[in-house]
Amino acid sequence: MKSNFLTHLFIVGLFAFGQSCSVEKDNPKPITPPPFINPQGLSKIEDVLNGDNQNLIDLLNIVRGSVGKRGPGSKTIWSRKNNYGLGLYISANHVYNISGWSNRNAEFFDLPNKNVGIFETSQVPPVDGSIELGNILIADFPLMHFNILPSATNSTLLPSEDFYIGIVDNQRVKKGPFPQYPDLVNTNAPLKMYDPYNRTKLVQTWNTPIEGEIAMLVGYPQDEKNYPNGAVATGKILSDEKAKAIIDELKAAGDSEGDIPYNSSVEFFVQAQGLAGMSGGGAFNSSGQLLGIMVRASDTENAPKIIRVVKITHIKSKLSEFYNGLSQTEKNKLIPFINGEI
Repeated sequence: MKSNFLTHLFIVGLFAFGQSCSVEKDNPKPITPPPFINPQGLSKIEDVLNGDNQNLIDLLNIVRGSVGKRGPGSKTIWSRKNNYGLGLYISANHVYNISGWSNRNAEFFDLPNKNVGIFETSQVPPVDGSIELGNILIADFPLMHFNILPSATNSTLLPSEDFYIGIVDNQRVKKGPFPQYPDLVNTNAPLKMYDPYNRTKLVQTWNTPIEGEIAMLVGYPQDEKNYPNGAVATGKILSDEKAKAIIDELKAAGDSEGDIPYNSSVEFFVQAQGLAGMSGGGAFNSSGQLLGIMVRASDTENAPKIIRVVKITHIKSKLSEFYNGLSQTEKNKLIPFINGEI
């Protein structure tokens, strides 16, 4: 996961939902924070769901339907509050592979008129909440990316520019021997997904990280043998002061994360282990609100275990800045897909 936590873990005050999460409710259900949960190591999703920690199980069920695969990494559905009820997701630029963008300047795609969609490698958990992803692919449409330095590579991208936004709709196909491509984005039917408490439709789908709390991080490691259905863990959110101090410790241990200064306006650190493939996966608080996406992690044996998470507040800021700079005609094309979060 290094270099880019290329392409995990669990939270502070998990939400105890007093009943099964097998059926999506029509309206968001009020949640009562459960008792404090101690940080745990990286675990298989199925091990947590089959375990005896009900608070952990409840929180994982709140958020896991929002995290899926995208190429060699992960992606996280942020919201379904747009005009079409589609899945507005976030992933890491290095997961997409920045060479795939037509240029390094910020841009968006007019999805109703331009088909940039794929099926290959794109999956989200089944609507019924099954643990295994199975053999069903879901249509994935990159929607927009922001400015990327001309000198940046997939391995040297800074957290400040290592994210993009996309859309998933209801088009699904079975995996086959040959590449398959979706039709133009389907705006006629809201996305069906495993979201038993409508986390992606809440008034506040996101929040800011609070130092000392435990965050739950979920993603899909490339190590499918040991983590066939994804990984999850809990780790403490570090203060800015501690994060800056850890940079020196990482540098002393010879970990490349020590060469990247900590940027408190862009990111936060979670004290946890990350694996390659989890980039783009979500970090959530105990209410199941999205705090940001994972982009990098330490991986040197004797280095402190940390995961760098790009704050959702930074992503929202870049989104608003880009949107406000568009002409009214261009705004009218983009706003139906991002409405509800801008």
